[in-house]
Amino acid sequence: MRVTTTSFADEVAAELRSHLPPGTLPAVANHLGRFCAQLRDANERLNLTRITDARGMALLHVVDALTLLPLLRDTYTLADLGSGGGVPGLPLTIVRPDLRVTLLESRGRKAAALEAIVKELGIAGRVAVAPVRGEAWLADHKVEVVVARAVGRAPAVLELLSPVRKGFKRLILMKGPTVDAELAELNPRWLGALGFGLPKRIEATLPGGERRALLQFTTR
Repeated sequence: MRVTTTSFADEVAAELRSHLPPGTLPAVANHLGRFCAQLRDANERLNLTRITDARGMALLHVVDALTLLPLLRDTYTLADLGSGGGVPGLPLTIVRPDLRVTLLESRGRKAAALEAIVKELGIAGRVAVAPVRGEAWLADHKVEVVVARAVGRAPAVLELLSPVRKGFKRLILMKGPTVDAELAELNPRWLGALGFGLPKRIEATLPGGERRALLQFTTR
């Protein structure tokens, strides 16, 4: 009798299938599962993520990243600031093959790990890895949207990107429980001086019940 085993990638794909956008092809769930498996393997050498179980990766990395999709309908170029393990940039480009993504990761070993994952997934033509600080890259490049997840408090990120805001049209910060405290620090006059408008707040709830807030800023 043949004994079948389920790979980690298959476990992730199985968790994802009921949570992906309607009409998503089964192959996309499989591709996302391979991404999570590659990330977990790389994490054994580098500190890329504290989440290493299949369900956690499926929901807290992939589904979390895909909460951005409604805000990216007319977007085709995106930079993932402080990408770390490639989230949200890599799940987004797997689901949206028309999206061109640059992963901005200044730490050399982590950037090299991202390059290896991108190559293994066969998406190098759609994803670039820039091993530089995000504000340095944005000083010389342009994208439509910059996204940032777990890279610092909103006021600090806005101050960092203010001098290079001509390099993008919108900034989307992915936030969790600290969002209200961070919003309370954003004085409208201070925001205007930095060259940003007041943020639009979009709420999302993950399948496990965790709440997310997406803060979308437009540049002036």
